[in-house]
Amino acid sequence: MDGRSNRIVKNQGFDIVVAGKLALPDGRLVDGELGIKEGRIVAITDRDALAGSERIDAGGGLVLPGVVDAHVHTRSEPAEGLTRATTAAAAGGVTTIVDMPYDDPTPITNVGAFIQKTAAVDREAITDVALWATIAKTGGLDEIEELVSAGACGFKVSTFETHPVRFPSIPDGELYLAMQRIHAAGALIAFHAENDDIVRRLGARLVADGRTDASAHAEGRPPVTETEAVGRALELALATGARTHIVHATLQRSFTLVERARGDGADVTAETCLHYLLMDEGEMGRQGARVKINPPLRPASELEALWRLLAGGSIAYVTTDHVGWTRDRKEGLSIFDAKSGVPALELFLPLMFHEAVVKRGFSVGRLTQLLCENPARRLGLWPQKGGLALGADADLVILDPERTWRVDEAALHTPAGWSPYHEREVRSSVETVLLRGRRVFERGEVVGVPGGGRWVRPRSEKSPVAA
Repeated sequence: MDGRSNRIVKNQGFDIVVAGKLALPDGRLVDGELGIKEGRIVAITDRDALAGSERIDAGGGLVLPGVVDAHVHTRSEPAEGLTRATTAAAAGGVTTIVDMPYDDPTPITNVGAFIQKTAAVDREAITDVALWATIAKTGGLDEIEELVSAGACGFKVSTFETHPVRFPSIPDGELYLAMQRIHAAGALIAFHAENDDIVRRLGARLVADGRTDASAHAEGRPPVTETEAVGRALELALATGARTHIVHATLQRSFTLVERARGDGADVTAETCLHYLLMDEGEMGRQGARVKINPPLRPASELEALWRLLAGGSIAYVTTDHVGWTRDRKEGLSIFDAKSGVPALELFLPLMFHEAVVKRGFSVGRLTQLLCENPARRLGLWPQKGGLALGADADLVILDPERTWRVDEAALHTPAGWSPYHEREVRSSVETVLLRGRRVFERGEVVGVPGGGRWVRPRSEKSPVAA
């Protein structure tokens, strides 16, 4: 702690004092205390310097910032929704989700739908929620400025189509014009980057050949379907100046292309997802359509490359791409009929801590950059979210780094009722979660209530991510 923090004394009327090993934004892990008042962190000190109405001592546990998951789909599966998704988030130490706009049946393409969703967040959410918007396949350009003013974190678009209205592929000309306006508005655009035409041609050929097995999914989406679309998005970013982000990238070459574009002057970042770091394509043979994901799981060599890129700073942050599909949408179906995506919110932090810190030697500071600070920075939520810093919301997680347990899909809070990580052994356990200084999870129980979460408006000033 610096000298200024050491001068803070006891009996300053804090609502809560939290003591433990604090993961601070500068990467240090220090034994100290946080003073919380009216939902914000107002003091960071050495041990035994503060007193308040309540004291939480983490003992040997770590005190981490609440996770910011920048890629969540709460309204794709009707059985899930905001309340049940944020229940799972709270149980896993995810205190802020950034919800994708592809709601069933109507995506968030206009300011009226956006405002209705912010109201739903304030009624239904247990954790805090920020929101992505999107644009219609055609005719949606005039909504861009209003959506930015209304508080969208950015615009998610796709070069691959599952439905012409709910999840369309945006034509290149429309993308170019949209990115000009998004740049002028100072907003962010994020790409689901897969080449729609190649995917459709290969998929049709596989169906004609009678293929219904799980491996056909990856065969119909070879690496070029991702890298071509990434390259196209990056050229548009360079041409328009738009702040651009690539979601769920799976390949080393995709990140190489991003680095090159950044070297050419583009303001571009890219993420990968939990599942690409924990499962390779061999999992399709073991779990089948349960682990059907777009883009697909890749070879083990790509998984290992992603970990090297994470260590080297080429990947901005990690997300879940969570979607709570129920079993009937994933199991007992042709690979081409099963839904794409997996539930992961509740397991995000424990699994990442286990794999990154316990097994691969990442520092706790680097992990919090990847799960908390960097997504908050890129989406305009920093410094309110993403770090244990003075003035920030008191969103924090007490994590036991030693407790070992085994994932039981039946015990999870998601309505999906299954997990691709069932029976995995995990070392690290979420013990207590605070959202703006209020408990939302403690001793294995979600204690937050619908309406306790809030919609979060991004700041107009954006911060660069930490390498």
